[in-house]
Amino acid sequence: MFEFINTNKYFIQVAGSVEKHAAEELENMGATILKELPRGLRIQCEPKTLYEIIYTSRLSQRVLAPLISFQCHSEKYLYSQAKNIDWTSLFPLQDNFSIIANVSRCKFNNSLYAGQLLKDAICDQFREKYGERPNFKTKEADINFNLHISDNWATIYLDTAGISMHKRGYKRISYIAPLQETLAATVIKLSEWDRNKPLHDIMCGSGTILAEALMLKCNIPAGYLRDEKPLRYLPNFDEALWKEVKDKANAKIIPIDHGLIKGSDENKDAIEITRKNLEALPYGDRVELHIAKFQDLPKESNKIIIANPPYGIRLGEQKAISILYNQLGDFLKQKCPQSEAYILCGSKELISAIRLRAHWKKNLKNGNLSVVLAKILIK
Repeated sequence: MFEFINTNKYFIQVAGSVEKHAAEELENMGATILKELPRGLRIQCEPKTLYEIIYTSRLSQRVLAPLISFQCHSEKYLYSQAKNIDWTSLFPLQDNFSIIANVSRCKFNNSLYAGQLLKDAICDQFREKYGERPNFKTKEADINFNLHISDNWATIYLDTAGISMHKRGYKRISYIAPLQETLAATVIKLSEWDRNKPLHDIMCGSGTILAEALMLKCNIPAGYLRDEKPLRYLPNFDEALWKEVKDKANAKIIPIDHGLIKGSDENKDAIEITRKNLEALPYGDRVELHIAKFQDLPKESNKIIIANPPYGIRLGEQKAISILYNQLGDFLKQKCPQSEAYILCGSKELISAIRLRAHWKKNLKNGNLSVVLAKILIK
């Protein structure tokens, strides 16, 4: 019997600095938070709640179901314990698989080598039973496993969603430096947007913030467009329960008024990419889009402004970026009275370049890059 079936315990991977917010989201779904870790949460929940997390969580990145855990002091023991798992009951020979391995403070100093031992154990078991081995893929495999070893304690997981859940499925085309979906969802959550006040992304890029705002407003589940096949590899998968969870979540989808959510960008290609991405979602055609520099936008009051301006990471860009942030501050002060702005900046120094007092600042992660979200109140 696999460990998660006996315990109803799972590991949720999240982006750095989002742990507290993800824990709140998961608790609201009915999960019990057992432990909060850097970039992760240990939880316990019933199968129905598990399905709700996989289908509707906006902040979770991976939901990992533990198959087996054990004290691991040697390569030989890792291999032998992995061979104890009945891999042939989890997936058929014709399907392919992948492994993500992470090791720290243990006998293994190489994640790739640890992953190779697990791969060998899986393939050897298939070869012994069928005379053939399944294919291994590094990307877009049918079924995905995760190996984690820390302080010589090893856990082998099944990735229930199969891919990182930040991949909603609407991003058909990407633009320059796309924002990760879970970060965009976090920014909107931190804005405490009431879903009624007009929201405008003034540098929308490929439209990630707009899509996440639309999904939140319309109650579109985060997994609405995702392939559900990987979930079906769960040995205790309940088709009827999964359908019940999906149908209940989908029944809550509601329309949106034209123009409540707006996006603009000075680049025509960005707007076209945003339009195509939004077309994948229900009511995506009701998001208003414009080709415009933020400096040229008309004066509007009482709205939510969100922006993810360039960070100016490359050498020599700092002066131009500083000027851009100066202009952004002028725009907010002159054209956005009685509004709130949420600006995702590459550093605290860039916040000061806006030349408006930040009501608060919150440290976040855009991938492995440290960023700061600043809330600015405009009178």
